[in-house]
Amino acid sequence: MNPEESQLFQLLDEYSRAHYKCFLAEMFLDRGETEYVLCFRPANEGPDSADRYSCRYLRVKLTDARDMGQRNALTAAITDRLDRELLGL
Repeated sequence: MNPEESQLFQLLDEYSRAHYKCFLAEMFLDRGETEYVLCFRPANEGPDSADRYSCRYLRVKLTDARDMGQRNALTAAITDRLDRELLGL
């Protein structure tokens, strides 16, 4: 990972842990290398939990991801999406 990707990963992971008790498990470029695919999983599920494999996938445009990594801040648009998508994970 380059520094921008690492920074974005950290920002997304911290936000999801703080607000939704889940974590960013994966972050990778799609085949066309135009979007990042993000996979969030619940953080507090034990090995016997039926929800331990639950996940939510989101996509973020490469340009938006680079901008957030460079600015060291999530945009309002991405936090709004996370708030909608991660609620109930």
